[in-house]
Amino acid sequence: MKALEMASVVLWLAACDEGAPPSFPGEEAPPSDAGPVIPVEVSWNGISPSVRSTPPLPPRVGRAEVLYVPEGTRGLSDVTAVEVRLRVSGLVGSVSVDAEFLAPGPAAYEKHTRMVEAVVPTEARELVFSLPVAGTNIPLHGLSGRWEARFFVDGSPLTAVSFTLER
Repeated sequence: MKALEMASVVLWLAACDEGAPPSFPGEEAPPSDAGPVIPVEVSWNGISPSVRSTPPLPPRVGRAEVLYVPEGTRGLSDVTAVEVRLRVSGLVGSVSVDAEFLAPGPAAYEKHTRMVEAVVPTEARELVFSLPVAGTNIPLHGLSGRWEARFFVDGSPLTAVSFTLER
């Protein structure tokens, strides 16, 4: 048994040139002026593992759709709520999704926050944000005109959609 082990070591050493990596059958030996040999991490069996690059994460994509409740209404005295459905993908881990409803004019009217846990970045999630209209300050103060809903993921802008409430 010892003779077999010794023969294996001798054959292995004979296959190596000093300072140059061993060449395999059918493979060209590197030229002698190839420069320094860069060490590579070698696994236990002498085969270097292939390096796998991590694929990039998909981009965050959001699309918002506005629905009036009841359907087909737009007037301040008719609309009970405005629902904005946000379909978002590209989320990783636990993230905060904010929806800001901006009334006609410079000020924000209302803000909603939802926490979303995403396991697979390519998985699309749908979130529904509701803006109550009936029985609020919106018809009382006549806040008709163009409204905007802006969406943010962990504070970064995602998308926006506008809708109109009529007098």
